[in-house]
Amino acid sequence: METTQEQQLAQEEQMPQQDLFADIIDTAPYEKSMNNARIWLYVIAAFQAVMGIIEYNSIDEATVGMIACGIDVGVGLLFLGLALYSKKNPVTAFTIALALYVLIVGFAIYLDPESAFKGILLKALAVIALVKANKDARKYAAIKQSIGE
Repeated sequence: METTQEQQLAQEEQMPQQDLFADIIDTAPYEKSMNNARIWLYVIAAFQAVMGIIEYNSIDEATVGMIACGIDVGVGLLFLGLALYSKKNPVTAFTIALALYVLIVGFAIYLDPESAFKGILLKALAVIALVKANKDARKYAAIKQSIGE
């Protein structure tokens, strides 16, 4: 009987102490924020792909339409890739997604200043979600690093 207790104590001593703290720290709010931003990345990806199809159908010149569609679908695939990559490395994925989204919106406004106010609510919500997710991903990574995971 004592050998079993000794074996159990030996096993408990071998368990890393980080497991003790992993159960205490609640990372659910950070995970929820990152999941919401991931959904926004899926929405942005789908929106870009749909816009590519719309542009292709609305532009009279076939070559220009194909190029516009290709660019939009490519950007959509990039955001889809970032959404999937955010499960593995959220800090990097959300940082790149935020910078890329702001650059794309800024470039669109540069090309067509009237587009600044088109869909401004959706643009603002996407930026807010990505900024919050970026901040929470950094906190989440710091917590995980502090407990040794």
